[in-house]
Amino acid sequence: MNFDFSGIGFPFGVGVFWIVAFWITTIIVHITFAVAVYRDAKRFGTPIFVESIIWMLATLIGGVVTAAIYWALHHSSLNTSNRSTSTETDKEAIL
Repeated sequence: MNFDFSGIGFPFGVGVFWIVAFWITTIIVHITFAVAVYRDAKRFGTPIFVESIIWMLATLIGGVVTAAIYWALHHSSLNTSNRSTSTETDKEAIL
């Protein structure tokens, strides 16, 4: 069996380049999101469910999806513990 790749239209190395570029980009995005989640979890105080290092490791593995779950649990309207009512805001404005 002798395969002839000359009729593909582009050299084989170009395809390998894009595959490697994709994985390098994915690794950079995962590390960036993991560090951001870790810093935010440390600043947030007591993270929901697990400690900040576990959130970081989960984001390192899960990437953008895990970071979105972290955000939904800690910063969206799903988290009722960090919402302030209008009366609290009015009291702070008066003082």
